[in-house]
Amino acid sequence: MPASDTEADVLLRDNGAAAARLASELVVPLNNNFVERPWGGFRLPELKRAPADGTDSRRRIGECFEIAADDRDAEARRYPSRIRLRDGSVATLPALLDAHAEALLGARFVARHGRHWPLLPKTLDVVELLSVQAHPPGNTEVYMILAAEPGATLRLGFKTDVDAKSFGTRVAAGRRDQQRLKQLCGSAFGDEALQSELKPWLADRAATPAALEPRWRPLLDKRWPEVASVLPALHAAYWDVLDLMNEIPVSPGQVLYNATPERIAAARGIPRSAEIHALGNTQALEIVALEIRKPGTTYRAWDNVRFPLRDVDADAAIAALNLQRTRPEEFVVARTSVAGRPGVAVSVDSDEYRLEHLTPTSTLSIDVAAGEPHNLHALAGAVSVYASDGALVGRLASGDSALVPIGVGAYRVVADTEPAEVLKVSVPDAA
Repeated sequence: MPASDTEADVLLRDNGAAAARLASELVVPLNNNFVERPWGGFRLPELKRAPADGTDSRRRIGECFEIAADDRDAEARRYPSRIRLRDGSVATLPALLDAHAEALLGARFVARHGRHWPLLPKTLDVVELLSVQAHPPGNTEVYMILAAEPGATLRLGFKTDVDAKSFGTRVAAGRRDQQRLKQLCGSAFGDEALQSELKPWLADRAATPAALEPRWRPLLDKRWPEVASVLPALHAAYWDVLDLMNEIPVSPGQVLYNATPERIAAARGIPRSAEIHALGNTQALEIVALEIRKPGTTYRAWDNVRFPLRDVDADAAIAALNLQRTRPEEFVVARTSVAGRPGVAVSVDSDEYRLEHLTPTSTLSIDVAAGEPHNLHALAGAVSVYASDGALVGRLASGDSALVPIGVGAYRVVADTEPAEVLKVSVPDAA
């Protein structure tokens, strides 16, 4: 090996011995894979113990991509996970899988899923409403609530039967009114100023144009009467769409499974899919959540009158959605203890993923049998992970995530700092 070669160089040159070493320990991505979002907050760098490199501390960071390694997904391709190796060099996880998928994931797993990681977990910091969204049929989501301000809610699933044509007409009319408002405001308000002015006004159910008139009329002059006629329609559209959905209170430790209720999926013979959802709330009460889902498309049906205007695809979203009534309790999932495995509980066990909650203590370590590769997400405390021969294969502290390669085999999780909780996320064998 040339003296100038880094470990990353060696691995990416297809060195089998180096790949075998990597496959025998936890692969822990850098935990500052942050993404700025207009609805985001300021807590993720602190929670992840990873200051955003060289960025303004007041930058709104909405997401941290935990394990992103599927170039077929536009977001995963743009924000790939990076792995710092023993010598300090860095390689992206997609590049490592491209070179060594069989060593890291196993030939059987690669035959099913390709040279990619088939999950796209993220940590979200939500302080404003996200857009109203849907996903392709068969794609579901889980929200593991890590922190929430008292009274925080999110919207999930239609609370009444919805007519596709009427809903499409409603959001299309709202979009046209939003575009008209932008045209009327012209240079009086830039997008940032317009969003700042409208956000609290829209969130007030009782708001009328009169609340904006003292400031807006002098700036808009003769355009104010037409603006005043557009504003009520936008306000109504904002609340009409939100009021179609269940508003679900959230609290730390809660697990919500965004999937078509079994009663509906079974009756219609359709796969369980993500229901309509808009994370966040009108009161700007913060929610921090670990989101588990597969890579794939997000359809934005409606953007809650946010400026600047972003792309929407209401037709695709509506076509993907279940339009039947759902109930809030159908999305809140309890943890079920696993018989014979103290400290282990399951919340979601679906065709897409299985979530096991591991809670080791100072007197209780947790053994995990050898099996397929999977994710670990440290939700609280700190743990050490030991192979069956007693060798240390990695340590995780709250905010860390890891890919557990197939070469790790059976392992034991030991609590270093309590209370400790680790979420194990695996992909069921569909064979």
